Amino acid sequence: MRRLSLALFFAAGPVYAQQPAPVPAVVTLEDVLRIVERSPRVAVSRLEADMARAERAQAGALLNPTLSLSRATPSAGARTDFDANSQQQAMIELPVPVFGQRGARMQAADLQIGRAESQLLLTRIETRRLAALAYVRLAGANEQLAARRTALANVERLRGLVEGRQQGGLASRYDLARADAELALAHLGAQRALTDVGEQSAALAGLVDAPGWRPQPANNLVELRAQLALEDATLAINPALQVARSETAAAQARIEVARRERYPVPALQLGRSWTSGPYGASNFVGLVSEIPILDTRRALEDRAVAEHGAVRERERVLGASLAAELDKQREALAVRRQALERFEREVFQRQDAFLEMAESAYRLGRGTLFELLDARRTQLEATIARIELMTSIVETELELRALAGTL
Repeated sequence: MRRLSLALFFAAGPVYAQQPAPVPAVVTLEDVLRIVERSPRVAVSRLEADMARAERAQAGALLNPTLSLSRATPSAGARTDFDANSQQQAMIELPVPVFGQRGARMQAADLQIGRAESQLLLTRIETRRLAALAYVRLAGANEQLAARRTALANVERLRGLVEGRQQGGLASRYDLARADAELALAHLGAQRALTDVGEQSAALAGLVDAPGWRPQPANNLVELRAQLALEDATLAINPALQVARSETAAAQARIEVARRERYPVPALQLGRSWTSGPYGASNFVGLVSEIPILDTRRALEDRAVAEHGAVRERERVLGASLAAELDKQREALAVRRQALERFEREVFQRQDAFLEMAESAYRLGRGTLFELLDARRTQLEATIARIELMTSIVETELELRALAGTL
């Protein structure tokens, strides 16, 4: 029984070692970017880089020699082959790539490692971008939920005000019913906002393979905007462009490999032959080589050249696309910043005063319930519009950081 318990313990050890580390319930953006480093997609890209390193080791390996042993004995007729009871032969054949095939393969493998490492960087940046976008949207949804809950509390207070006025004969039953309907709509809006928070939280959890995780943001949109602000974004170190450049260099190296592979690989032969009864021996040295006259392997070189041309054109297309995307994001950021500044100055900062005036007029009997509810609804819509505009600004700044490769 004791041996069985120890066996179960050691068998379960690797399972326990693979358990993911616990994730906090309240996270900052830095926490999310750190946690997402163990995302499955990043792990896959890291393993692909390890595969490229293994292929580099394989490309640098020398070709194995070939050993052959044979024995011959007389069968019938006169002994014209050898005058002995038996003949033995041993031979070693060693391929010698004298035309630079090994060096070309090693260089191509080195460039392929660089391409895999660039792809790993791109995967990390893209995963961090997706996680940061989910975090920003979660922060925006959280602020919308807070705004709708505040609006719900205001409607509950206004409903109590209408009920008190109705009991005093200063409001009709229709006013109370209208206030009840507004309260129900406020409850529905808060419920939808809560559902949106859950969806964004689940999307963030899916990026790090934590199904039961429902994180809450520790940063608000104002903090995120200050943290992600980037005034001058360029494509100098864009990870997608780095992958494209690495792929172009690797394709160029594969052309050289294809050219070198067109040359045959000669093999050096060393052997010894001896007989028994009577004994006699001889040594020999030989050289064997393929004669590339039927298949010159020109098609492999042509294919490598065409592949390099296609990769180079894809790099140009990608560069133009990223430049256009960078300009679009810059223009969108400038427009949205101006829109937010104008909206805060002309609309948002006046909403509290408008609601206060409408409520005072209603209390004094100089305003109607519709005017009061309209002022309250306008305040909520202005708050939601400001949150959505700030969310879009932070998302744009995040996209600029991802394009610049500084996320």
